[in-house]
Amino acid sequence: MRALTYALTNFLSVFPLHSYMRTALLLLFTVLVSLTADAQRGRQLRPLYQLGGKWSPNGWHFGVGGTHMIPNAYERDETRLINAEQGVDTLYSGTFNVAGRIGLYLEVGRQHFFEDPIFVHYIDFGAHFKMLRGQEEFAGMVRDAASGALAPTTNNGTFSDSYAGLYFNANHIHQITDASFLQYTIGANADYRVIERRSFEGIAPDQEFADPLQIQLHAKLGYGFRLESGVFLIPSIETPILNLSPFYDGKSTLPMFSTRYRPLIFSLRILLFSHQKVGDCVGKGTEKRGHHLWGKDMRR
Repeated sequence: MRALTYALTNFLSVFPLHSYMRTALLLLFTVLVSLTADAQRGRQLRPLYQLGGKWSPNGWHFGVGGTHMIPNAYERDETRLINAEQGVDTLYSGTFNVAGRIGLYLEVGRQHFFEDPIFVHYIDFGAHFKMLRGQEEFAGMVRDAASGALAPTTNNGTFSDSYAGLYFNANHIHQITDASFLQYTIGANADYRVIERRSFEGIAPDQEFADPLQIQLHAKLGYGFRLESGVFLIPSIETPILNLSPFYDGKSTLPMFSTRYRPLIFSLRILLFSHQKVGDCVGKGTEKRGHHLWGKDMRR
């Protein structure tokens, strides 16, 4: 229990959330795990799935959800100075108000469960579509390029970038009850921007935008349920942990306008085990993960 709480605390620490939001999420998790652990104490849990009998190690999964961009700071005062002919001048000075907006997320893919897992219970891969959206407002003084004088300026910008890409995940399952589990995931994704929609009004201070191609390592945390035999429902939250290309000096956030954002993906995945082919059902499985349908000397 302490190890799980410590792991979640470290996971939440990467998000620039308000302290009360982080505390509320941690408290909710602690209560949930404590209740389910107490309910199951003193008896052996039934396996979540059985391979080699009715179900194949392979199957399909489908997911739908939303994205949200978390800025490094929601509000900040900033002054940018430059070297001019007559000395140091102010390029701009004012207040930035930044916020993320909700976008769509879709995924479809395949998975493969291992019959004798050591740490990774299953891998999955597939294709996804995600929208990354946000907005920025600026109020202050900006130096006009033509006149060289500081002018009062109010800027308002929005962005909505949509990416299509591929992903690969390695998943570890920690069973909590007969029909529920925690899922820890490490994976990689390669995405390319297919739709770019941006608007900006006013005199723009320094701006930077994410590259069209993004290759990242990411982490996911999920709380799954077995709805029925061969069907899992897994709500999860995902975020990048390292940008590989572009490298961004080891950062895991994306630049948009004058700040950096952390993408969050909230998804609801339905995972379906495929039915085992009759010709493959010969003496596979273990006491935990399946059962022997026939003896070893029996014909198919």
